[in-house]
Amino acid sequence: MTAACGKDDNESALGTPSITRIRTEAGTITYAKRGTSVEIEGRNLIKVNSVTFNGCEADLSVAVIAQQRILLAVPEEAPTIADGPVTDDVVVKTDGGEARAQLILLPPEPVLHALSNPMPEVGEKIVIRGECLFYVQEINFPGRRIFTVTDFTPSDDGSAVEVTVPEGYDPSKGDISVVTLSGEASITPEVPEEPDPEEPDDPDDPEEPLVVTELKYLPDVSYAPWQVKENLQEGDYVYVDRTTMTFAYIPEFYKGSLWISTAVDSRAYINEAEPLVSFRINRGCDVYIAYNQGTVGWARWLADWEKMTIGEDGRVQIEVGTTDKYSIYKKHFEAGVVELHSNSNQSNVRSPYFVILK
Repeated sequence: MTAACGKDDNESALGTPSITRIRTEAGTITYAKRGTSVEIEGRNLIKVNSVTFNGCEADLSVAVIAQQRILLAVPEEAPTIADGPVTDDVVVKTDGGEARAQLILLPPEPVLHALSNPMPEVGEKIVIRGECLFYVQEINFPGRRIFTVTDFTPSDDGSAVEVTVPEGYDPSKGDISVVTLSGEASITPEVPEEPDPEEPDDPDDPEEPLVVTELKYLPDVSYAPWQVKENLQEGDYVYVDRTTMTFAYIPEFYKGSLWISTAVDSRAYINEAEPLVSFRINRGCDVYIAYNQGTVGWARWLADWEKMTIGEDGRVQIEVGTTDKYSIYKKHFEAGVVELHSNSNQSNVRSPYFVILK
């Protein structure tokens, strides 16, 4: 091949060529992208027959060739490490011999496809997958500042790089980026969803099971302890201290409810000033007092309670045995402690109230 040559004034006699450096306008280089204009400096760089980059010949028809330099473009078709094993050799052949130098030809810019764990944690080893991950220089992780990692393990085929997530990593602050000699590529990690702020429990939430705890007498009395029971039904024993009294009729509205079986003997407590019992409810609910219509005297603390009229065929009371009927009074209480007072302000022979909760 005949090359067009530009001659220096001090051109010397033909001799063995040598290369001292390869440079661009920015200075000496050790790597370049395909298509880059480079200047090969050395000695005896005349009578050039060929210049190859990784075995691919450059176009000398547009090259500027002189005794100590050759100005030309790296071939666009020159292979890079992305195409397979390469020598990174630049070879200049002249009539006087051959000269070699090293120049890394860069592959295309990297592309990132995926993280082995899209939501990695600090200290975890992850694999970043992509293309052209050759000549990796650093990996940057977002946080209150950019955390740069230079300790990593790239794969030989440029498809992945393994790295440990550094302390301070915060995916909400930006992308993870991989910087190579060819360029930079980024990938957006997934940000763990923040749990919804816990809302305070709705005290009236019907989905939350109603629970009664801490049921106790407040004065120093010796009556049988009241008991919390479930699933109120006809046929159940009404009182904890009597086995002869059962429910004969209960309106459907109250059946299946949580309820409190009281003690007949507690009717002897007639102190209106001080509460008789207390208990705790875990959520807001309606408390119903089933009050014996035959009670002597009156529980004045029920004056602001709503009298219920729910029932079938006009039967709005709960019936116990064949003689006792109980009117129902309702009041709403929020979660917390509920206090109930005496059955009456007078001594009675009729059975006392019991409690239903819904």
